[in-house]
Amino acid sequence: MSRKYLLRTLGCKVNQYESQQLRELLESLGLRPACDGEPADLAVVNGCAVTGTASAKTRQAVRRLAGGGATPVVVVGCGATADRQRLTGIPGVVGVWGHDEHLAQRLRDFVVHRLNVAADRNADPQRTASATRSARRQLQRDDGWMIAGSPAHGERAEHAAESNPLSVISIAPLSEIVNELSDSERPIHGFDGHQRAFLKIQDGCDAHCSYCLIPKLRPNLRSKSAAAAVSEAGLLVQAGHREIVLTGIYLGAYGRSTAIRRRFAESDDADGSPLANLVDAVAGVPGLARLRLSSLEPGDVTDHLLDVLASHECCVPHLHLPLQAGSPDILRRMNRQYSAEDFLAMIERVKRTLDRPAISTDVLVGFPGETDADFECTLDVARSVGFCKIHAFPFSPREKTAAARWTDRFVSSQVVRERLEQLRQTERQSARAFARQFVGEGARVIVEGADRNGSGDLLHGRTDRYFEVRFEAADQRPPVPGDVVCVRLDAVDQHGGRGTLVGTSSD
Repeated sequence: MSRKYLLRTLGCKVNQYESQQLRELLESLGLRPACDGEPADLAVVNGCAVTGTASAKTRQAVRRLAGGGATPVVVVGCGATADRQRLTGIPGVVGVWGHDEHLAQRLRDFVVHRLNVAADRNADPQRTASATRSARRQLQRDDGWMIAGSPAHGERAEHAAESNPLSVISIAPLSEIVNELSDSERPIHGFDGHQRAFLKIQDGCDAHCSYCLIPKLRPNLRSKSAAAAVSEAGLLVQAGHREIVLTGIYLGAYGRSTAIRRRFAESDDADGSPLANLVDAVAGVPGLARLRLSSLEPGDVTDHLLDVLASHECCVPHLHLPLQAGSPDILRRMNRQYSAEDFLAMIERVKRTLDRPAISTDVLVGFPGETDADFECTLDVARSVGFCKIHAFPFSPREKTAAARWTDRFVSSQVVRERLEQLRQTERQSARAFARQFVGEGARVIVEGADRNGSGDLLHGRTDRYFEVRFEAADQRPPVPGDVVCVRLDAVDQHGGRGTLVGTSSD
């Protein structure tokens, strides 16, 4: 019987991508995912640390999976880097590995030997697809990829290794230990359980917003080559994914050595925006129905990028553009690289170039010193833009960031809750107003499955402009998840759009 693993992922699209890398690695070595209720030989938690709540959820997931020490657990990702000491003290945790570039090189021989022995003994050939066989061959050519062992637990770990080689496995951070270009470009071959697939093309940030811990956890910027990204996009389309989302820690820094714009060399853009050039290339992958970008700063939205987006049918008229705050003073103390005026000017350029674009955003509420007047500035910008979605977050002080030290200016939790509710009301109004302008028109929809609001006769999917639509299945050959269909939008309610299937959409 093959050994089994559990994998839990918290956090952003980058974490989800890196967990898919990890999943493919584990399965290439003969492990299989544990079904519900099955005991696992290894549990892996890919943790997040962007907020205090995310760190707490990471620790909760570790404790739950460890079961008081019954299952060996390793913790990876930003959650591991930020919270190493507390995670190491949880019974059952046998490895806490964050973003240590030298980890794999120091320990790879030990762990690869242990892991390969276990995999050879327990592998189930019938469950090993050609993609995972290819991944195993790559691993054997360079056994330093993605894994590292942990001698840090001394005699206890050595004793455990004698009875169970997997009990001292430690999976190193997927983004940080792959230092050579060939390693950092290792592709994934599919995205389990999702119609859309995330494709990580960039890692690292050095912009140091005053509230953000990420530059301390992922400080080294690097980018996947255009050739590797296009090749990986082709693999994902072949695996059945009709939509691809390009993602990164600071997506706009793709192809650059820094995320700080004043340090960009004029020569950097001699051949146009590196990101725009990449989008142009990926958009040409045969069979790709929809290409989306995960998140961009105002300065990333160049005329070149907008022209590329407008020139490809698969590039959707939707951009996620984090505002964070509309107050000039708050943006300055956040150390953001734009003003509210810059943001609004960028929105105007987007609306001039793209047809009725959907614009979603992030807003940080209750930043230290935020006054009622500051928050009103944020509401004014939100009303002006007409966001289709606002991801609103309360300020969370992160240790070792500048904003965490401004304790005398913290905003009370009651005030933060009230402001969050105001922002949610604004979002609900603007989201419905945005969607209603398309009533009576046909929209391209990628079918995701049965309606999640309980109507068994309805299917649902997301439009190019990001809002969801529920619609009736056809009597003959109803669409299945992954199909690209055309749905006429008939009405908009609190759950999104309601429509009528009018046919299949051309790819």
